[in-house]
Amino acid sequence: MRTMRCLFETYVLRGTAALVLLGACMDGASRLPTQPSFDVADNPTPSPSAIVIRRDGIPVRIITVDPVAGLMAIHGPTDDLPVCNNLTTRDTVDGQQINTPSDVQGIRLLLQAADTHVSIYAGTDISQVFPFVQSQFCAFIANTPTLYEGVVGYHVNLGSSMTSFRWEGDIVSDADGSTHHYVERQDVVSTSSGNVPSYIRIQ
Repeated sequence: MRTMRCLFETYVLRGTAALVLLGACMDGASRLPTQPSFDVADNPTPSPSAIVIRRDGIPVRIITVDPVAGLMAIHGPTDDLPVCNNLTTRDTVDGQQINTPSDVQGIRLLLQAADTHVSIYAGTDISQVFPFVQSQFCAFIANTPTLYEGVVGYHVNLGSSMTSFRWEGDIVSDADGSTHHYVERQDVVSTSSGNVPSYIRIQ
């Protein structure tokens, strides 16, 4: 009688109710003793495979500042909103999370989108827009003039010790309607001093 050897891995995907059972079977009669055993991700079983979770439609809203330039940016819809609330002021992005089972700190989160909103304001006081309080936030975006607005690309790389945010695209000046190229980068480094190198460039 031929025997079948099966390896199974079970994953519970965060943010979903799906339980995924993955399996791979090998014919025991044709298996050589010297062959390495592999799991369903084609990795030698002594080194567990990375667990990859992908989702689309993740709602995000980020508030950033450039203290040198004296600018603040709201990354999320702020103009022509039918209703202003915690959900309608968020953009949606695609996400991928990679977990390394052999290292509890081995987590990497990638978020990307080609078309997210940005509104840039003068000043760096974020007290009216963060943390989110609907009455304060909605009053701020309704009554505070913007310097620039646009729809730009969004890239976030979040790891155990550092997070890198990058936005880039064309934005329009509210003063004269001129178009400018905009690049913003925020690097959050996990150190004892809590370094947050940042800049907003408008060309």
